[in-house]
Amino acid sequence: TFLVKQVHNVSKLGYGTAIYSKEGISSVSNIRRVQSPHAEIGGFIRKKTTIARYNYGCSDIPTSGIDLVSFHGYNGQPFKQVDHLRDHVEAVVSVLERTGKSIFAGDFNTWTRTHIEVVEKQLVAAGFHKTFSWPYPGREIPLDHVFIRNMKLKNAITYRNESDHCGAVIDLSYD
Repeated sequence: TFLVKQVHNVSKLGYGTAIYSKEGISSVSNIRRVQSPHAEIGGFIRKKTTIARYNYGCSDIPTSGIDLVSFHGYNGQPFKQVDHLRDHVEAVVSVLERTGKSIFAGDFNTWTRTHIEVVEKQLVAAGFHKTFSWPYPGREIPLDHVFIRNMKLKNAITYRNESDHCGAVIDLSYD
């Protein structure tokens, strides 16, 4: 048997992000929750991000791991301000390890090419590279992205689910 550990950062309205592990309680540690420094929609909503370290290896003392970032980026309705999304990404990057394996993925709310360019520039400066993006239904510009650091993409697929966004399964390799 195994225990499922869920790590989440959810508002009172039920919006947020989560990370799940079927590897058991000991596989997830260093849980951090970050919210956007800027509120949306009349100052009531702050987008949430969940960060956790997935520990692998067979020791009781985690020596190797991957930082997992489940990101829901600043949306900025109705103005979709790029600088506020940039600030949200920076708030998350500031709590991550500076090196090491990491997956930074989710709904970035990149409504324009400028949004994508700004986010990509920030994350490249932090050692990440964009490895996969997938379309939001009915939109040409993708909102959902995966950035990785010190890992390689083997395969990626998308699937439909109950969300308004398609989900993705990402197969990565690492040394």
